[in-house]
Amino acid sequence: MKLLLSAYACNPNHGSEEGNGFNWLWESAALGHEVWCLTTPRGQADLTKVLADRAADPIARRIHPVYVAAPRFAEFAYRWQPGVYLHYIVWQYRAWRAARQLDAQEDFGAVHHVTYNSLQMASWLWRLKKPLLLGPLGGGMVAPKALRRYLPDWFKTETVRTFISSLLSTFDPNVRQSMRHAALVMTANSDTAALARRLGAHKVALTMSAALPASFIPAAYEPRAPLAGRELRILWLARIYPRKGLHLTLAALGQVDKRVRFHLDIMGDGPSGHLVHGWIAEAGLQDRVTWHGSVPYATTRAAYLSHDLFMLCSLRDTYANQYLESMALGLPILTLDHHGAADFIPDAAGIKVPVQSAEATTAALARAVEHLYDHPDELAQMGRAGIVFAAQYTQQKLVAGLYQQAAELAPELAGLAPQAKPVAAATPV
Repeated sequence: MKLLLSAYACNPNHGSEEGNGFNWLWESAALGHEVWCLTTPRGQADLTKVLADRAADPIARRIHPVYVAAPRFAEFAYRWQPGVYLHYIVWQYRAWRAARQLDAQEDFGAVHHVTYNSLQMASWLWRLKKPLLLGPLGGGMVAPKALRRYLPDWFKTETVRTFISSLLSTFDPNVRQSMRHAALVMTANSDTAALARRLGAHKVALTMSAALPASFIPAAYEPRAPLAGRELRILWLARIYPRKGLHLTLAALGQVDKRVRFHLDIMGDGPSGHLVHGWIAEAGLQDRVTWHGSVPYATTRAAYLSHDLFMLCSLRDTYANQYLESMALGLPILTLDHHGAADFIPDAAGIKVPVQSAEATTAALARAVEHLYDHPDELAQMGRAGIVFAAQYTQQKLVAGLYQQAAELAPELAGLAPQAKPVAAATPV
């Protein structure tokens, strides 16, 4: 099939959205599709090199990047966060114009919008009137007001964001038209699935949005040393944004019974990094926490394997890739039971605490730490369950599985189905 992929963010040497864009591009071609990819020139040098290095691979020969540049004023505005949105909107328009010309030449069988993965920004490509697959998309999540004390600058980071999201959903015709014209909208959590339906999507599937290289996942669970006589080693790993909930995590650990021996390693830095030492002191954890700052991604694997518990309590998150990495390496998870974590962390792989009042939530997290300290056998059970779950979501299995599900849920997308039926990865909602 001739497939048109829209991946504004696409770079084989980066993580997050850019890495996700490249993974979809490569794995789509691996399924036998001839793939044209609309993207920005920002990742052009890296993508060109990777394709040149792999020129002998038939997969690389089925990939056709189409670099669409934004005008100068948008490139200038890209230096500031609000300008990123402007840049993306202008790029979407230019990408649609390029897509019209390409479609006249190639007659695509389907169009798949991959990045950005925000529902509020949607896609201009519904105008091609070709079978359209959107996602997996996020963007329907709202941070809980009950925990607003753990989000500094609540008005700036949450109230304004929610207002702008509402404006885009209400007044940007691309959003509703994308939802209405899509053959299928894949969403990364139940919150976004509900929003997609409210905006007029006819078919919605709840899908995993994260995936890992098959080489990342070990063949078997690697046992940790017995907990008796030593500290419970807890890991927090993420960029330090307010919504990632580090303040909440520290507040909860400050309420853990003093008899419980534990040590928290914080790995990451970010815009809220200047607040970290104050949060640690507020919780009285100066002797129980080590903040390592930003660490190379290559070192994180060893960090997962050397800890007993992964604790990331995001207040608003589509689905943190760290959850899947943690499970893949047999590290149990302690988190909040909402957003993507609620949908795609199995109960057997960790503990998910319901969002209640600030006092009740921090108390429940503290009691969970105490319980795991007192019942170390459960840590090993959760670790093994996590590996079984994560093994379903290698990059190859995720793309093949979602395209199979798309073909089954929307006849217009039948051409996306791989020849051999892969693991199921999507659930209609």
